[in-house]
Amino acid sequence: MTGKSKINIVTNIRIFNRIKLRIFRKMTNKNKKSSAGIGGIGCPAAPSKQASQQSKDSQDYSSFKTVLFYCMLTVCLPVVTFFLLRVVVLDGFFEMSKLKVDIFSSVGAVVSLHMALGLYIYRATCEVPGLKASKLD
Repeated sequence: MTGKSKINIVTNIRIFNRIKLRIFRKMTNKNKKSSAGIGGIGCPAAPSKQASQQSKDSQDYSSFKTVLFYCMLTVCLPVVTFFLLRVVVLDGFFEMSKLKVDIFSSVGAVVSLHMALGLYIYRATCEVPGLKASKLD
């Protein structure tokens, strides 16, 4: 590695650590504010405010799970599809040249990636019947 690339890596690590520290501070400040309550230290928070915060947290967690699932799907599905097509289907059942096997496996991986992205876009744009839109006052 050259001296310049080492400096860039160190700079990127420092920036990443600063971002992590800011997020940590925001989370701890949020926890301190919610535990302090309305009347100050030791007074419990209002039940309606606490319930609405829990509702928002559960919605955020649900959104996080959905986004994480689709991220993992778009990363893992094409890789798994490529190797399954290459090893199991094309090499196992058909007698093809190595180049043709690689090409067909790549095309299969691209198709699976487009299917995963299409599912994500469909989920993001279309309303799911089980969920109701929340009303904010």
